[in-house]
Amino acid sequence: MTFDLVEHIRRHGFKRLLLAVSGGLDSICLAHYFIENRDALGIEWLGIAHVHHGLRVGTADRDAAFVEEFAKSHGVPFFLKRLDGEALKAAEGSLEENARDARYKALVEIVDAIGDSRLRGNDSVERGDDENNGDSGTEAGMTTSAQDDNSLSSFVSRLSSIIVTAHHANDQAETMLMRLKRGTTLAGLRGIQALRQAQGPYRLENLSNFAQNDESFVSRLSSLVYIYRPFLNVTRAELLEYARKNKLTWCEDESNADVKFARNKIRHEILPNLERECPGATKQLCRIAGLADKAYAKVMVKCEEVFGKALQNKIVIPEQVGDDNAVGKCTGFFGETRLRMTKQEDSSLVSIIPHTSISLDKKKLNKILREHANADLSELFRLWLSELGFRFPIGFFYGPKEPGHVKIPVRAVYRKRSIVKIRHTIKFCEFCTPEDAQKFVSCEMNEKDYNEST
Repeated sequence: MTFDLVEHIRRHGFKRLLLAVSGGLDSICLAHYFIENRDALGIEWLGIAHVHHGLRVGTADRDAAFVEEFAKSHGVPFFLKRLDGEALKAAEGSLEENARDARYKALVEIVDAIGDSRLRGNDSVERGDDENNGDSGTEAGMTTSAQDDNSLSSFVSRLSSIIVTAHHANDQAETMLMRLKRGTTLAGLRGIQALRQAQGPYRLENLSNFAQNDESFVSRLSSLVYIYRPFLNVTRAELLEYARKNKLTWCEDESNADVKFARNKIRHEILPNLERECPGATKQLCRIAGLADKAYAKVMVKCEEVFGKALQNKIVIPEQVGDDNAVGKCTGFFGETRLRMTKQEDSSLVSIIPHTSISLDKKKLNKILREHANADLSELFRLWLSELGFRFPIGFFYGPKEPGHVKIPVRAVYRKRSIVKIRHTIKFCEFCTPEDAQKFVSCEMNEKDYNEST
């Protein structure tokens, strides 16, 4: 590549990385770069993961074998996950999006299967006899002690799991064009994020209240899985130059040439035409994404200053299916509020426990909205909720006659999310399925438990 990424990557301090490698140009460059610069980057453990989508006959097997051989030749452990291609084709929605979602889920499952001994730090360094056995995913665990630096970022770097993907500047530009085409907000203009949380019931910002030598803090932090994309400012042309310089070979996925897929049409037709008309358009789109990301961060700080005053708590409840205490936790979670259910419904009470919920003080929120009665806070409120893990569509909370133009329904469901007003509290809940969210708001409750709409 035309510039050195070592210092840029080292700033994160990641020690244990799982590289997502498809076998294409981008991911092979990614794998080669991290392997060659492993010592300079301070990496203690490195693995390669390949997801076989089951969508292409013949060439998909070729790609898997190619990546496995690449890993073996470089002494890096290899992990393979096979998906049900027919199920992906039969599923509702876009095949492209379904495959992407399934791929990330598969990568997280690989992380979970690898376990704490390889991707998360413990107390000692241990190497098995089969260390660096590149033709197997059963390499013995390697763990290491935490750094003396007790900063939160240091703990994140050493205890959370990091999946690295090869998204680059052209992917960022394609994403920006796709979002602009269908319409987007400030959040969407950020494009692909260089670092985002992929798994873990606890968001990083909710962990700052835990003492870092507390067992509960370590266990929560260890549950986090992040997606890291270090190549977002590297163009495909630069990757091609790097591959040629290092005499790398790669596989071509023939489905990437099919312009029936929206992204492929942008990749092969729209973006090249835009580059011809406006040279440098790809980098300009990446620049816009970077500026939007910085602006978004500042907006979120202001949103927290405003709406955070109404936040009572955020509670995450692990899956409790089969736990005898689950019903008690459910009723306890909602204070004195009681769901009146029939005996037949009682047995399924466990299934309507939200895995994540936040509570807002209705009186405090009304006061905030009255103080900003002449402003339109509806989109800012929606973005703030989204940052807390509760996504709703644009305009969901807009009320032209409401203070701050924010109108919150008494009870509503959007996909797996539900909203209920109970006395002086507004609860936003995330469930495992849309059916559970609907079941929750449909439960018969005492009429006094519901207040008038905001």
